[in-house]
Amino acid sequence: MKIEALSIALGQRITITFESVGQRFRQGVYLQTNGTLGAAGRRSNIFEFWSDATPKETVIDVLSTDGKLILYNIWDSGRGRQSQGWKSGMYVEDLPDGSHRYSCTDTGLEPDFRQLIFRLDITSAKTRPEAISREA
Repeated sequence: MKIEALSIALGQRITITFESVGQRFRQGVYLQTNGTLGAAGRRSNIFEFWSDATPKETVIDVLSTDGKLILYNIWDSGRGRQSQGWKSGMYVEDLPDGSHRYSCTDTGLEPDFRQLIFRLDITSAKTRPEAISREA
């Protein structure tokens, strides 16, 4: 798939974990919602997380939303951010813990889904430890 649209809700927490990155180009993940996301002290409806400039694990809070999270892989081959190329895409694996693993390919004649592998987990506010301790 080229673009993923996931259901999200106010108060949920999204965790992106970079698992591996290919050697060819700079790789990253694009996230967007019609609303506001919060990460690393910033608020925006759009975030780009680059594997070489972001911690291995990044937490994003859903502060407001229309209920959809749009995501896709991005890369920079030296010509600025690129995405949605002719042969680009993501293979999605649903994991037993409810998270998703995305294996991504960028561009070129032969797809290589090892260019970026990341995991995405969406946690309900009610299941987060700090939310549970506040309710107690």
